[in-house]
Amino acid sequence: MGFPADLLTTLILVGLLTPSACYNFCNSSRSYMSLHVPTNIRQLRVGDISLVAGLGDSFTVANGARSTTLFRVHEEYRGDSFSAGGRGSYEYGSTTFPNILRVFSRHLYGYALGPGNVTSFNARFNMAEAGAAFRHMPVQARRLIYKMKNDPYIDFQNDWKIVNLFTGQHDQCMACANMTKYSPAIYKNTVRETLDILKENLPRTLVNLIEPFNLGLIEEMMRLDPFCYYASRFLECDCDIFTNKTQMQQLASGYGRALRDLVKTGRYDGNNTFAVVIQPFFRNFSLPRNGPGIPDALFFAHDCLHFSSSSHGVLGIALWNSMLSMPADKATNVHVDTNVMCPSTEYIPISN
Repeated sequence: MGFPADLLTTLILVGLLTPSACYNFCNSSRSYMSLHVPTNIRQLRVGDISLVAGLGDSFTVANGARSTTLFRVHEEYRGDSFSAGGRGSYEYGSTTFPNILRVFSRHLYGYALGPGNVTSFNARFNMAEAGAAFRHMPVQARRLIYKMKNDPYIDFQNDWKIVNLFTGQHDQCMACANMTKYSPAIYKNTVRETLDILKENLPRTLVNLIEPFNLGLIEEMMRLDPFCYYASRFLECDCDIFTNKTQMQQLASGYGRALRDLVKTGRYDGNNTFAVVIQPFFRNFSLPRNGPGIPDALFFAHDCLHFSSSSHGVLGIALWNSMLSMPADKATNVHVDTNVMCPSTEYIPISN
């Protein structure tokens, strides 16, 4: 017998009915939470995760995700962020990574609640900042650690954490002025510094290291809509996407290789309470297209650069599915019609 809609809403709000109970899309006979909190990250189940956080730039901030005009694309919709936003819920159609995870972990904490800058109440552990370059990631990591340590609602030492790190987009918009400053080698060293900070100071942490998005792809959108070109060229991106398309593509590819090379060194292997896993779904990303083969403008905000709220939902599924997949099975592109995966292994795969 089902609950009346108004009663269902009330039960969810007061916490008497969990998302798992009202929308269990996986095998209910399986346990997705350990009987006892694990001490080894290789025995970590999705239901064991207590905290989620995000580091990055305006793509993690979710700039313009719910904007209604071009002149509001700088507004920060953190709660819609695919990697660190939790506005709404899975059962009501919001498929950000945290909202999917909440189906399995009823006490998940740290996801952004709604709009606002990094110091707002809504931000929680979405520490990304619009305009941030990869050189700002170590600072964001330290701020995250400080904020977690001083949050009275968490058990800093014992709670299992997921940190989604997504950086390298904004740098593509600045590299045309100084390729050396934004080289893949320096990118690699800075990301390594960031991960080292997290490893030394954030116990019980899994880092999803997301390969960067190639901004050069947006050039096709620019040709279709002059307003897109104006927004990207004069409001957001210092480098002209028309003339720097190839450079952006090479830089994004170079950044992705740098991340893979860093992880392959084994620097973060063999630790029972910390791991870094590459999530490659942007590696071969191509623009979603509508029926006639034209790039789907609805995938992007009004600036044709950042992602719309609905596409953050698509990307949330992509990140979730990538995290649950073994290395050889991880997707390197994003498909808008992909379904949410149920965990098929006993533990979250910790390998690259």
